[in-house]
Formats: sequence, C-alpha cells, structure tokens
Amino acid sequence: MVTNMWPSPARPHWGAFVKSQAESLAAAGVQNVLYEIEGWRSSGAYLRAARDLPAVAREAGADLVHAHYGLAGAAALGVRVPLVVSFCGDDLLGRPDARGRPTWKSRALLPLSRLTARRAQAVIVKTRAMREVIARVPGVEVIPNGVDLERFQPGRRDAARDALGWRRGGAVLLFAGDPTEPRKNFALARAVEARLRARAQDVRLEHVYARPQADVALAMNAADVLLLPSFHEGSPNVVKEAMACNLPVVAAPVGDCAERLAGCEPSAVAERTPEAFAAAAAAVLAAGARSNGRERVAPLALAAVAERVLRVYERALAAGGSR
Repeated sequence: MVTNMWPSPARPHWGAFVKSQAESLAAAGVQNVLYEIEGWRSSGAYLRAARDLPAVAREAGADLVHAHYGLAGAAALGVRVPLVVSFCGDDLLGRPDARGRPTWKSRALLPLSRLTARRAQAVIVKTRAMREVIARVPGVEVIPNGVDLERFQPGRRDAARDALGWRRGGAVLLFAGDPTEPRKNFALARAVEARLRARAQDVRLEHVYARPQADVALAMNAADVLLLPSFHEGSPNVVKEAMACNLPVVAAPVGDCAERLAGCEPSAVAERTPEAFAAAAAAVLAAGARSNGRERVAPLALAAVAERVLRVYERALAAGGSR
C-alpha cells in the first residue's frame, strides 16, 4: 500500500480514511505492507519513491500495489506487479483557490494523474464526476471511502458537549475542515452564523480540525448541524461520518453530496450563498431532530467497501500478471 497520507501523533487526521481502509482490508485477509511518501515534507519524496518502490514491492513479495492519490500512483508506475490506483479528488479535478478556481499547480499535475490512470491495472475513484474526467479509461470503479460505523455512531448531545467543554445551551453549527484552506470556504460558514444570529437565534459556530477521529465523533454528537460549504470535494468523509452519527448536514453541491444526502432528513444541499445556506440551516434547526443518516450510509460500512476493493484486486490480478 503506497500513500502520501497516513496518520501520525502530530497529524492524526492526515489520511485517516486510508488507514481505515487498510485495516478493513487486513480484517478481510489482506497482508498489507505500508510505503508512505512524505510528500508534504518535500516533493523529492516522490522521486525517491519512484526509485525505491520496484525493489520494495519485490522484497515484500507483493502480489499487487495499491496506491492512494494520483502522485503516489505515478511514483509506483515502475513496479512489476499489477498496480491499483485510488484517486481522491483534487488529483483528477484540481484544487480550487479562494475564488473556487483550480490553482495553476494543481492544473499542471492533472495530465500526470490521467497518464497514471491509463497505465494502472485498475482504477478506483470516489465519485461519478471523477469517473467522467477519465471516461476513456476502461473498467474504472466508483467506490467511495467507507465509514467507521463503530467509531461514528449516535450519542447523547449533552454528554458530548460536556466532554468537549462546550456549554449545553444554544444550537451549534459544526465546521469540520481546515478553516485556513481556501477551498473549504470557512467564510461562508461564518456568514451563516452571522445571519442566524441577526435573526435572534442562539447559535454558534464551532470548528474541529487536525484532531483524532474520536474527537470528531464527539463534536458531531455535540452539534446540531454540519456545514460543508466547500468549493470542491471528492466524496467528503465528514458528510458520511456526520450521517453515521445522525447529525443533519447542509452541504454545497460538490462531490457526491447530493447523492449521499438524497433521502437523508433533515438535511439539505444548498446553493453556495449566505442566503441559501442560512435558510437551509435554519430549516434544519427548526426541525429540531437528528437525521436518519445512519441507515442511509450503512451500505458504506468499512467491511462492505473492503469487499468491493477486494473484487477490484481480483480483477487486477487476473488481468495483470507481471507488468
């Protein structure tokens, strides 16, 4: 398993979904050997990985290599066993800036991701929109990240607020992303808080980021609605995790949010404006209820997603042999 995202004590959130998938595959009988590319430290890590991975895979006796993220997949193109690449979002769609436009750097890397998709034995993407970007690549599977239903499950709101040190009164709008990351659009979440307060509603905005998943689950049980106003997402894990906690969600029409939230009530997909987002959040708060999200997201339990990934492995092995 090759990835440029893996949790550590200093970065417990970084690639938590990759680790969860690795653990669920191990539970299904896959022996995983991890190769982490610390590309966040230096771009040279990808060049070193491209040099080292063929020998690493050979010495591990690997049957196949599964790379997470386009750059990690490109670094693994030299391995001599079947290669499976999971694309995560901006590696195929670009990374938006504060105006919602893809940055020049992310645009420059898109051709490398498309080349990697063509060269891999099998490809996994998170959404149909990502599939359309590489429509000419055959056999691409759309498999969203799974959700840990044991970690993310409904709990008592007051107990969760007490554990976090939040006051019990009032409604909480939760922002579960990096407030400094332009594509996450924290400014819109703050605008929603301001508009609801202007209507004399007792609401406050809380944000949780770079925290262990246990803390994120607590925040989701302590909050009243999750706001996801992003300019761009693949298949946002926080939406599925909120659904697993029965936390209502108001999301922008990005990634697979509309598909995930179909039939999830109360929740909404709203136009990315302060007026529309505030109206949707107000409607959710007025309903005064938790959602039915857990039953809607149950098909994406980790074990179920692992079985789908295993079928991709089997097809890659059958088609691949030695590369």
